[in-house]
Amino acid sequence: MDYLHKWLSKRRFPYEPLISVEISKGRLIHNLNEFKKLAPEGQIAPVLKSNAYGHGLIEVARILEENQHKLNPKTSIFAHEKRMPFFVVDSYFEAIALRAKKVKTPILVIGFTRPETIAAARLKDVSFAITSMDILRLFKKIPPESENSELGMISIGALADAIKRPRRIHIKIDTGMRRQGISVDDVSETIEIFKSNTGLVLEGLCSHFSDADNTDESFTEKQILLWNKAVQTFRSAFPNIKYLHLSNTDGHHFYHDIEANISRLGIGLYGISSNVTLNKKLNILPVMEMKTIITGMRKLQAGETVGYSNTFKATKDMKIATIPVGYFEGLDRRLSNQGTILVGTNRIACPIVGRVSMNITVIDVSKLNNVAIGTPVTVISSNPDDPNSIANISKLCGVISYESAIRISTHLKRVIVD
Repeated sequence: MDYLHKWLSKRRFPYEPLISVEISKGRLIHNLNEFKKLAPEGQIAPVLKSNAYGHGLIEVARILEENQHKLNPKTSIFAHEKRMPFFVVDSYFEAIALRAKKVKTPILVIGFTRPETIAAARLKDVSFAITSMDILRLFKKIPPESENSELGMISIGALADAIKRPRRIHIKIDTGMRRQGISVDDVSETIEIFKSNTGLVLEGLCSHFSDADNTDESFTEKQILLWNKAVQTFRSAFPNIKYLHLSNTDGHHFYHDIEANISRLGIGLYGISSNVTLNKKLNILPVMEMKTIITGMRKLQAGETVGYSNTFKATKDMKIATIPVGYFEGLDRRLSNQGTILVGTNRIACPIVGRVSMNITVIDVSKLNNVAIGTPVTVISSNPDDPNSIANISKLCGVISYESAIRISTHLKRVIVD
């Protein structure tokens, strides 16, 4: 929605959004530096998929790219590049969006990409993850006289011939997640395909932990063993393979055991983690706050109800206020009659009363004297101890923090602070 704000400005329409999502530049850089302590060779690829976990794809990318000089240096095979290795996104669409906004950092598209898109892609410095043998085989060079076998509408070998310039590929290995990835039994065939097709460059290997936040580390240890063995095999065939990355946020405390030279950092980059082990080792800080204002005030008499379905009934005379935030903006409807909003510059906790509506929420401000239309409100707090922090909202709603973060509507204005 950034384009709309600019259009309004150009047309000289007086408009200031009622809701803003503040993103702390200082905390984002701080969190990245904290995780570099546990990253192989101190190297991290920030994960910006899903609108940077709700924080703003373009805004987060620009903060990281423009502040690389503030990242703690550490001796690394990548040190001469003086930049982050790459950003991780889920889709080619996200890569296009970043390049359209002049973000120059290399990009890895780690989600599934149509093989035709991989073959035809024209964006500079964009690599692709291939996550199955079925897709990889489509790029297999075959003799012209061989009969093409089919996968859907695409002939094996046709895409290999369609590639006009080398495509940098990261192969995803299934070490136990069982969603995506080539089997360890297919490593030999994978190596053969890359050796036969000069249009494919094996830039990296990756995998994904499925249970790294469990206090029982046995499954993760099995994944690491499978990964390390696969890495050794690939390195024997391709000694110059550039990137090896297995760890996600929760997997960082295993870095000493992993054959890797980089890690991927997702939710932890944004200062959100429920991993007890990590939280003891690192001081990470939530990056996001959502703010708005009081937009209405009224008195509620004892016995009167509020909102849809009359789920709240006043037991005494009260003073209530409305804020222009509801479940469309990302305030979970499960916070109805149990959530908390911070009101005023002193951030006084006020309970949500009645149902959270699509664009309106009602709060009880009876204990406040100096509250009026225009009083500032903190809907989501960056203080992890506040009742309306991402972590505490998630606990109250019975969801993971990822859900609460990515639910923040993309149309809301992101404002970079400090």
